[in-house]
Amino acid sequence: MMRESLARAAVVGTTLSLLGAVAAFAAVQQRGIDTPPSPAPERTVVEPAADPDAPPSPIDRGRAVYAETGCATCHSVAGQGSPRFPLDGVGSRLSPQEIRLWIVAPQQIRPGVRKPAYDHLGEDDLEALIAYVETL
Repeated sequence: MMRESLARAAVVGTTLSLLGAVAAFAAVQQRGIDTPPSPAPERTVVEPAADPDAPPSPIDRGRAVYAETGCATCHSVAGQGSPRFPLDGVGSRLSPQEIRLWIVAPQQIRPGVRKPAYDHLGEDDLEALIAYVETL
């Protein structure tokens, strides 16, 4: 009977410890998601009005491809998106060729990585996305 009581106490203690760890992990994850981004600094530079008929710059098009492709589901930029894999600063760490491989053939960079290959992107969209990521 003593063994039964000890076993039950061990199960209860383990369960409570596990629940506490899960709650702590959830709180940390939630804090990362709910933290509002820092406000952008005020701009004092006056830019000329953009020509509405001009095509978007490659960087602007890349930003749109990033949004259209749903990259923020797994990545964040400036605190916006999933905090799991932030892309801030990646442009200073990776060459354009490395960025391209991470997008279209991530298994070549890191075998076994769970990132899907976006090899279906058209060349113009891919180049624009690379140009955008380089600015981060």
